[in-house]
Amino acid sequence: MNSFAVPDGIEPIVGWRYWRADEGWLCSLNKFKTWPPHRNLRAQCSRELDHGPLPEQQCGCGIYAAIDLPTLKELVQPDLATPLVVGEVSLWGKVIPAALGFRAELGYPRRIWLVAESVTAATPAAALAASIAARYGVAVGSCDAAWAVSEEQRNPWALEPRAAEIRTAVHAFRQDVERLAAALQEGEDAYRQELARIRAEMSAGDRTAAIVRSAFESSFGQDRGGRDG
Repeated sequence: MNSFAVPDGIEPIVGWRYWRADEGWLCSLNKFKTWPPHRNLRAQCSRELDHGPLPEQQCGCGIYAAIDLPTLKELVQPDLATPLVVGEVSLWGKVIPAALGFRAELGYPRRIWLVAESVTAATPAAALAASIAARYGVAVGSCDAAWAVSEEQRNPWALEPRAAEIRTAVHAFRQDVERLAAALQEGEDAYRQELARIRAEMSAGDRTAAIVRSAFESSFGQDRGGRDG
């Protein structure tokens, strides 16, 4: 196995991420970016902004990775419909750290696992793992979904409580709008009093938590302008 080595004198930062395995190639989850074997992936800016070395603090470009596996599982919830790979990625060059992860200029898979439940009989897991290992020069282990992904993806029925939370939050928001509209008909003072009551209710119980959490999780997992995924 001819493994890829980070250049001498560089101590890479190690993050965690998911890939799709497409006939032995590692791809970003949306399959827009295929990771090259035996050489680093270099970040590009799809917005073609002239902002100097990538990634840029004010842009969304860069190679994304979470700080650890539990954080990755919270941020990204990939399905198991197609072969899924999880593991460590070496990051170097210009790296922008954040509370939950990193955006980097250069990256290469470091240690990876093929999620067993994402592989069908039509694509034998052993053959697929061997193909990835030969192509990228990294060891490819096997893991189960309970270790690799969140409960929501292991058990699709677990999504229903989340959906119910979101529906409840949206319904409460609509009720708030109706209350404010009715109060406004009574005058500015009534409107201000009703607005104060709604704000007090919102601070006492976080009714918008489901919506905020949903948007936060999707921001890491979906491809957006300027990022390599």
